[in-house]
Amino acid sequence: MRRLRFGSAVAAVAIATAGMIPILAAPAGAANTCATSGSMFPALAPSQSGWKVACTTDALTKIDNVVFADTSTASWHHGAARTVVATLANSGTTLTVTAPLAPAAGALTAADVRRPVSGTCISGGAFITAVSGNVATLSKANAATGCAAGTTVTIEHSTSRSIQDASCATSGTASTITSASAKFDASDIGKSVGGGPYIVGARITAVPSATTATVKLAAGTAGATAACTAPDILQIGGAYYATPTAAAPSWATNDAWSFALANNSTGGQGFTCSGTALGLTATAQALLPLLSSQYVGLKVVVAGTTTVTSTVTAATATGLTLSAACPAGISATAGKAAVGQPGANAPRAGNTMFKMGSLLNLDPSLVTTADDCNRNTTEGFAVIGSWENPMNPAGNALGYTATAVLGAATQPAASVGQVYIPTAVVAFAGYLRPQRTGGLTVVPAGSHFEYVMPTLPTGLSVCKTAAAVPANATALAFTFNPQVLTQSPAVPTGSGNVSDVTVRSLGPVTGNVNGAYQIKNATTVVNSGNLPVCAVAATTAAAAFNCGNG
Repeated sequence: MRRLRFGSAVAAVAIATAGMIPILAAPAGAANTCATSGSMFPALAPSQSGWKVACTTDALTKIDNVVFADTSTASWHHGAARTVVATLANSGTTLTVTAPLAPAAGALTAADVRRPVSGTCISGGAFITAVSGNVATLSKANAATGCAAGTTVTIEHSTSRSIQDASCATSGTASTITSASAKFDASDIGKSVGGGPYIVGARITAVPSATTATVKLAAGTAGATAACTAPDILQIGGAYYATPTAAAPSWATNDAWSFALANNSTGGQGFTCSGTALGLTATAQALLPLLSSQYVGLKVVVAGTTTVTSTVTAATATGLTLSAACPAGISATAGKAAVGQPGANAPRAGNTMFKMGSLLNLDPSLVTTADDCNRNTTEGFAVIGSWENPMNPAGNALGYTATAVLGAATQPAASVGQVYIPTAVVAFAGYLRPQRTGGLTVVPAGSHFEYVMPTLPTGLSVCKTAAAVPANATALAFTFNPQVLTQSPAVPTGSGNVSDVTVRSLGPVTGNVNGAYQIKNATTVVNSGNLPVCAVAATTAAAAFNCGNG
């Protein structure tokens, strides 16, 4: 009998070889639950925050798909952008778009004012302050070197931005921001204000002019402390508050999201596509925020019997008009689509951000270095996963990995990211599914994100009874990093959409929060319930592992 060596590559093969891997539990005292262990770190409001969900199953219990609902105060990457080709001058304050030039193909329009831009030699935090034809004026001068013709420029479809020439003064519980470059307008009302003297809860409540905005201070802020001198740097729109007195932010409807749609018999029908009309089904409407004019100009890729790339020319709350006709082959159970290119702060395709660690009794007939099943011992190993965006950076292909991926045929009706987990023999995937309404019950109640793994490969790799169910208890820990482990090429600090995150973050809400879980065997729910409660602290709290070490 030979013991599996820790870290052996054979262990990774074992998980890949499995037809259906059970959710893995501690060998002693296990139970079919994800409620007793797990963590978030840092658990501050707001902060980038990792998330860990740990599940156990009893012997004789088979699990082959899971859903983990994150708390409503957590946000996952979802921002959308488009790219243009432009000429930039060293130390200049303009960019001249050379392609595309037709408005229907995504050229510059007045809607691009206040949108962040990034690219080679563009300063971090720059956004568009004016548009004239194919020339955009920027809020910050370009770098002194490195500018050239033929530069690919990313334009975020969000007006959440960084202003870097701010001054502010306070009277009572209100503060006034002054910025010559900000281009404030009514769409900024409800956006949070961060940086400088402002703390969690500050938000814009009025816009007297393009250069001034009125800010409601966070509760407990002393007026004298909310003052700043130009050129201070402030973040506008890191979160959105539906009303001046709302205790917690909500999903903004004035930002475009990058998302994938799919039609299949398991995940449901996400969209219809006929002529140049792409419509969200009722299923997708329950998942995604309502659409808006912010989607105009974004790329759309629709895959049926062929793949067609087009651009959004008009939008309603539940549908998009495209510049090219939909392909054949779209039905209730067939077809995929992607809307919006990844933004500047999006993870790059293949960036590692996930680990799945496991304990189970490996079958020596498949893994020859494992000891005999009747020894009832467990082997431990881990596999790594990477983030995949709904669309590729060029905007001409679907972004998710689908070839030879378990779970690709059961992709959710709508999702904002794929976690791709390759191994030596087979690959599998999970998806980040937004849940605007419905879904599992989380605390606080509200719109949230759910991690869905429709095919969790296990089973063949474990010792089984004559009834072909796992003979031993098993354990599995899913770990989501708040950032990717690598990001190349790097972008200057301040670039991208300030309301979006690279992978995961906690929003500006303190107090007890928790998510939920559901573990299943095919369509049978084995168990469901709440994940461990986490007490999220304010950023002024002492450093502590108040929700575990993530």
